[in-house]
Amino acid sequence: MSVRRVYLVILLVIALVAAGVGLYLRQHAKATEKAVAECDTPAPPPKPSTPPPKLPGFAVEAACGPGEAAKPASTKK
Repeated sequence: MSVRRVYLVILLVIALVAAGVGLYLRQHAKATEKAVAECDTPAPPPKPSTPPPKLPGFAVEAACGPGEAAKPASTKK
């Protein structure tokens, strides 16, 4: 094999790897976009330094986005 042919094979392998990575990243972005679109409730904000006031009959809905782990809302009435 000539040196040109070796360089051509190396270039083709690099191009195929780059195309494969590009397709993988595109599919991953589409899946992430779909998961975000299906989320009904945004992620809760970080915990405040002062606790919120306790209001009767008020419950927080669980979140489905990233962030702090959501604790189940207490339903005392």
